[in-house]
Amino acid sequence: MLLEKIYIKVPVWVQEIMINGYGLKTYLERYTGNYKKYKKEYLNKKYNDYISEEKYQIEELKRLLKHAKEKSKYYTQKLKDINIDEIKTLKDLEKLPILEKEELRKNINNIITTHEVKNNTSGTTGKSMTVYFTKDDFQKRMAYLDAFKEKHGVKLGMKAARFSGKNLIPEKDNNKNKYWRTNKIINQRLYSTFHINERTLKYYINDLNNFKPDSLDGFMSCIYEIAKYIEKNKIKLEFTPKAIFPTSETVLEHQKEVVERVFKCKVRNQYASSEGASFVTECVEGKLHYNMDTGIIEENDGDILITSFTSYGTPLVRYRIGDRMIFLKEECSCGNCHPVIERIEGRNTDYLYSKERGKINAANMSNVIKYIPNAVKNIQFIQNVEDEIIINIAVDRERYLEKYDEEILNEMKNRFGLNMKFTINKMDEIPKEKSGKYRYIKNNLNLFEEK
Repeated sequence: MLLEKIYIKVPVWVQEIMINGYGLKTYLERYTGNYKKYKKEYLNKKYNDYISEEKYQIEELKRLLKHAKEKSKYYTQKLKDINIDEIKTLKDLEKLPILEKEELRKNINNIITTHEVKNNTSGTTGKSMTVYFTKDDFQKRMAYLDAFKEKHGVKLGMKAARFSGKNLIPEKDNNKNKYWRTNKIINQRLYSTFHINERTLKYYINDLNNFKPDSLDGFMSCIYEIAKYIEKNKIKLEFTPKAIFPTSETVLEHQKEVVERVFKCKVRNQYASSEGASFVTECVEGKLHYNMDTGIIEENDGDILITSFTSYGTPLVRYRIGDRMIFLKEECSCGNCHPVIERIEGRNTDYLYSKERGKINAANMSNVIKYIPNAVKNIQFIQNVEDEIIINIAVDRERYLEKYDEEILNEMKNRFGLNMKFTINKMDEIPKEKSGKYRYIKNNLNLFEEK
């Protein structure tokens, strides 16, 4: 938080230095150690023997459980009556307890086994948490993600344009029309997603034409806004990316069609989570595969339960992550034996609206409470009129501090500008809809119907 306070006050050139300093830190966390070894393994693996993949899952499950039972106070208690050596099939998972989101949040300090790599989760469910990875966890996850991208022609170090919910542009710099900063360590340009609107889009596109990225990644809703503007205004793109990799949001078919048409490349989808969930990645044939070598995904009452093989820092065993997946009973022509997923449900794609800033997507809103972890059980944003946002917060009254109100208001101003009114309501629980579902964003303006 101190570095963020310094960042917003210093000149742009100092901000660039700070970003590159942070970039170097994350580079050393992600791309050293066993990273190269893991990536080589993932790139060379054939994934054509389902029985071998299932055996691997059972071995990795037992290894994870033994680690959790030995190193995690929470799992020492939860697994005390479980003989791990008796786990022979994936069906035996049902003997283990389910880990709910609220259970993870409340018991996080007893669940974690390390403090090596800290990660503040946001997520579009309204909960924030701090989880931890071992360095090996983190390097293995980055190796898997980069191997996925490399299979689609994009290697680490190629020019990448990233659109994610990082607060890069302080209020004092808004009038400079430079809505990006550059991480030269990995040749990545970071574009602010808080400032994309009809007035500013031309600056984003001019810079993309100057930068000429080999790939784009981040919020699909933002990349879609850029693509629509390019097409509407008949702007010529001076580069052709090798691929586009959306994150954090459901990829809607109409968005994909426009983005692929405008950028003349494929949108390649993937799914994971900040907590460390198993991966789902798209193959060269355009099918989503549940990657069995990264964890186990179970269906349970319509939801999915995640057991992740890269969560040794914060063990995730049968974790109800809040999303749903529709599986297909078919093989893929790409040759990968991993199960095919028709679609992923549950990622929120609603918007809020600011006259000053335009659409604010759900993934951007999730970061509002990113730095007050474990004190907020749920948060909900309601917009009934254009100039006011109602913020309902289900708080943990033992952990929530009054100063957090001001931090939330500052985050909201960063997203919506200074001319929006915000009303905070603190409560024990946020009411659910008549359907029984909890809604993270309730936009009652009806401004964003697709034509």
